[in-house]
Amino acid sequence: MLFGQLILAAAGVAKDHKCTAFPPVKPALVASGTHWVEPDTMAAKDGNLITVATYEGHPEFIQHFMKALGGNISGSNKKNPLSLWGTFK
Repeated sequence: MLFGQLILAAAGVAKDHKCTAFPPVKPALVASGTHWVEPDTMAAKDGNLITVATYEGHPEFIQHFMKALGGNISGSNKKNPLSLWGTFK
């Protein structure tokens, strides 16, 4: 999601948290009180807030996301498709 971070900033969720995004979004995020993390880090994690700049950060995002849920990821470093399944009540 290219501009999901703007929604977080507008809602005040990202204020005082580390956040990364596509570079043109930086001025709006900084103005809203977020702590900008350069997108070369791929993913920024601050508590329960995990952001990525582009699709290239998805592997790192999934790793942080699964860890936040109490899971872990194991396997090879091959670029295979990932499918997540679950039941939500």
